[in-house]
Amino acid sequence: MKKIGRIALFALLFSFSLLVVGCRNKKPSGPVDPNKPIDPTKEVEIEYWHANGSALTVVLEEIKASFEAKYPNYKVTLVSYGDYTTLRDTITGAIAAGVTPTAAQTYPDHVALYLQGKSLVALDSYINDPEYGMSAEEQAQFVEGFWAEGTIYDEAGTRYAMPFNKSTELMYYNKTIFDKYKWSVPQTWDDVIEISEKWKKTPEYKAAVAQYGQNQVFAMGYDSEANLFITLTQQYGATYTSFDANGKGVFNAFGAVAEDTAKSKASMNWYYDEYKKGNIGTCTAFGTDYCSDAFKNGQCIMTIGSSAGATYNDGQQSSGTKFDTAVTAVPQKDLTNGQVIQQGTNVSLFKCDTKEEELAGWLWLKHMVSYESALTWALNTSYFPIRKDVLNSKEYQNHVQGNIVLDDGTVVPGTQSLAAKAKQAGILQADWFYTNIAFNGSSKARDKAETLVQLMLYGDKTVDQAYEEVYKTLR
Repeated sequence: MKKIGRIALFALLFSFSLLVVGCRNKKPSGPVDPNKPIDPTKEVEIEYWHANGSALTVVLEEIKASFEAKYPNYKVTLVSYGDYTTLRDTITGAIAAGVTPTAAQTYPDHVALYLQGKSLVALDSYINDPEYGMSAEEQAQFVEGFWAEGTIYDEAGTRYAMPFNKSTELMYYNKTIFDKYKWSVPQTWDDVIEISEKWKKTPEYKAAVAQYGQNQVFAMGYDSEANLFITLTQQYGATYTSFDANGKGVFNAFGAVAEDTAKSKASMNWYYDEYKKGNIGTCTAFGTDYCSDAFKNGQCIMTIGSSAGATYNDGQQSSGTKFDTAVTAVPQKDLTNGQVIQQGTNVSLFKCDTKEEELAGWLWLKHMVSYESALTWALNTSYFPIRKDVLNSKEYQNHVQGNIVLDDGTVVPGTQSLAAKAKQAGILQADWFYTNIAFNGSSKARDKAETLVQLMLYGDKTVDQAYEEVYKTLR
C-alpha cells in the first residue's frame, strides 16, 4: 500500500466523504505471471487491517509468525481498528484517498461498499492459478455455506472474499428450570409458545414479575432485532433481498415485491402478537444491553444470541439465583425449511501498487484460511472451524469435547464447556445457514430491519405502518 501515518489517515477521514468516490491512483496490471519466479531476496510488506480485540490479535500473531516463517521475505503488519464500524469507515475513507491496505477483514456489506470504489481484487484468477492457487480438493474442504458467501456480490458469482471467523445464532435455555418441570427442548416456534404459557404459571415467573414488572419479563429474548426480522422473514418463505434483471439490488421483503412482503409481514404480525402476550421480547423490552443480561437476571428462560457469545449466557455467572445453561438450535417455523443466519467475517484482497505486493497479499489470505491456520483459530477462539478437515480433526474433536491429551497421546475425558457446546451445536445447523446477497445499500436494509422491529414493538406503529415508513427511507 501507499504509506501514510495513521494519524494522517484519520485526518483524511474528515476530509473525504464516507461514500466511495474514487479508487486508487495507481492501478496494478493484474496477478503476477505464474511463470515468473518469486525473488526470495526481495522483501514485501503486507498490511492487514482488522477489527479483532487484543485476545484474538494474539492468535493472529501466531498465524502471522507461521506465515513469515514460510515466506521469510514477506513481513505482515497487523493493524487493528477495534471495531467493525471503525474498520469499515477507515477503509472507505482510505479508498477515497487511494491508500488502501493490502488485505483486510470484511463483512459482506463492507465488500459491496468497497466494490463501488473498484478497490478489491477478484480472487478467482489466484484461486485457479496452477502455481499459487487452490486445488478443487482444497476448495471442497470449506464448509459450503462459508465458502459460498464470498461469491454473493454479482450474478456471475465472482469471488471477492474467503471465510475466516464464523459464527451463528443459537438458543440458550435455563436447563435447571427445564429439568425441574420436565419440559422438552423446543424445536419449533409452536414449542416455544407452549413452554412460554407453562412458564407463566410457575413461581419463578411470578418472582421475576415481582422484581422487574410484567412488561420486562418474557419467556424468550431475541438479542438482535435485525436478525429477528431477517430470520423470521426467511423462515416464512420470503426472499429478504435479491438482484433484479439488471443486477441491481432489490429490497424484496420491505415492500419491493408483494409476495415477499406479505410473507414477511405475516412473520412480524406473529411476532407482534406473541410480544403483546408477554411470550417473546428483545433487549429493548428487558431494559438491558443484551438479552444475555436478562437471561442471567431471570427475566427470561430462553434467549437467542450469537454462538460466539456463549459465555455471556452462563447461568452460573448470574448475580442472583445461579442455574445451569444448555444450548440448542434456533427454533424453526417449519423443520423442513430450516433457516439460521450465518454470521462472521471474511478476508479480502485490495488492489496494490505492485504485482509483488498483490501476490504476497493473496498468499497471506491463502495462509489465513489454510488447514494449519484454521485449526489454530478454531482451537483458540470461540468461532467455528471454517474447514471440514479441521472440524473432523482429532485435535478439534478433543478440544470441543473438553478432553485432555497427555504427552504420550493418551486422551483423558474432560468436561465440556458451554462455549464448546455452542460451537458443537452451531456447526450442526450448517445445512440451515442462509446468506443474503450484498450490494451497495444492503447494509441499510439491515439497519432498517432493526428500525422496523423497534417501530412495531416500541414506536406505537402498526406492522403495516412500520413497513411503510421503513420502505420510504429505503426507496
